[in-house]
Amino acid sequence: MLRIRALAMSGEPDNPLLGRWGERRRRPRRTLPVWVWPLSALAVIAALVFAVWNAHRSHSWRPPSGAPHFSSCTFGGRLDAWCARLGVAADPRKPRGRTISLRIAVLPATKRPAAGALFYLEGGPGGAATASALRVNDLFAEVLRTRDVVLVDQRGTGGSGLLACPNVYVREKDAKAVTAYLRACLASHDADPRLYTTSVVAHDLETVRRTLGYGKIDLYGGSYGVTLAEAFVHRYPESVRSLVLDSGSLPNVRIYDASARNAERALDLQLARCAASPACKRAYPDPRRQLDALLARPPRVVSLPSGKVVMSANDVAWTVDWLSETAESADVIPFALNAAAHGDFTTLAETYGGQLGGSNLDSLSRLLPFWSIVCSEPWASFDPGRTARAGRGSYLLRAAVARARLFRSACRVVPRNRARPDVGVVRAPTLLLSGGADPLDPPANLRGWRHVFPNGRSIVVAGAGHGTIEYACVQTLIARFVARAGASGIDASCARHVPLPAFLTG
Repeated sequence: MLRIRALAMSGEPDNPLLGRWGERRRRPRRTLPVWVWPLSALAVIAALVFAVWNAHRSHSWRPPSGAPHFSSCTFGGRLDAWCARLGVAADPRKPRGRTISLRIAVLPATKRPAAGALFYLEGGPGGAATASALRVNDLFAEVLRTRDVVLVDQRGTGGSGLLACPNVYVREKDAKAVTAYLRACLASHDADPRLYTTSVVAHDLETVRRTLGYGKIDLYGGSYGVTLAEAFVHRYPESVRSLVLDSGSLPNVRIYDASARNAERALDLQLARCAASPACKRAYPDPRRQLDALLARPPRVVSLPSGKVVMSANDVAWTVDWLSETAESADVIPFALNAAAHGDFTTLAETYGGQLGGSNLDSLSRLLPFWSIVCSEPWASFDPGRTARAGRGSYLLRAAVARARLFRSACRVVPRNRARPDVGVVRAPTLLLSGGADPLDPPANLRGWRHVFPNGRSIVVAGAGHGTIEYACVQTLIARFVARAGASGIDASCARHVPLPAFLTG
């Protein structure tokens, strides 16, 4: 599959208690029970307190003099913020030329005046930051007590001049079909793909910082957002107060060339956790042997309520790789492999069809900024030979090599901005977070970080996958780090004991 660096920001789950309320409620009574009245009074008081707090938070913030026009905006019907549009030069070298309108959202700090601002950088490449506003508001609740959080949709995504290709079926395993699709998409847009790479996006962020009147800012980047944060601090070191890099790699690491090797390591760690659980080991004594057997089988047609899904060996491998990205999804891997080994491919096929597009291009692969970045930047280089040598013996080897060949072919039609890796020492205080079982950006991809970030601290979250901020422990660590602009003296022992889900055994 066309796997990308992405930090998923899922929506809130439905409340099962509310969903089944109608099944349990009693028949209506003629008079209300006495306990309803004090409960109603408490509810009214709580609602008034929340309304006053939210109104104070959102309306006490005012944009600085000279900033673009901000107006109140709402996300999900429950989060009030301030939104604006800012025109920036399409080509930074031509400030009087064509412009691109960026969408900006500011989640104002509760305490006024705010101590500063944290810029949240979305994953992808191609994710729109404002689409994650609700999740960001929850994940950075402690930071928001004293600092504004700024969300900017990077150019060509979300509300910042979206450059999307047609939403038609394209078989992502067919290099010729993908190449033809990209060529047609490029011809349909009056935009130079070379102006949508990471370095140009970093320039946009600096323009936003200056326009909004912030001094030194804090940056949080997740997955691809780490790449963007690294590019920003190398170009504008005097604009950065601190950095939080969650689930990323050093700028000189070619992550896709090492993808098969890293996927193998992550799966080994997750299956070892299964073997250490008596219930999981008893239910699934050898899931790795079952995976090898599945990869040796011919393609299988699986009938689902949504239609038929063809599962080749590479599709099985990509599905296992996707499941291994987080501990919360990895808990189903032994169950899914065991079921498929006994002829039931339902779990694997539903995951492949629902999460990976079922052989169709996914949503980010339909954005021109995605292709502009992965076809231009060294960290995203695709070399079939290097992938094969690094991933020898990995269950993902054949699939990763096939992807490298496809990307190398497709990128030939994308105009490229030949970027160089960002090198040099970063003096800003930096918190480097990585999941111990991350298949995309594992701790190994940060090897040598002390030479780049001498004022940094690396924390490995035991057993976690790609993206560590979902854990309450990590949210607290980030808040304390940002408050101090440094990690010295912060107790990070909780990162060794984050709660991991039990494996599905029935």
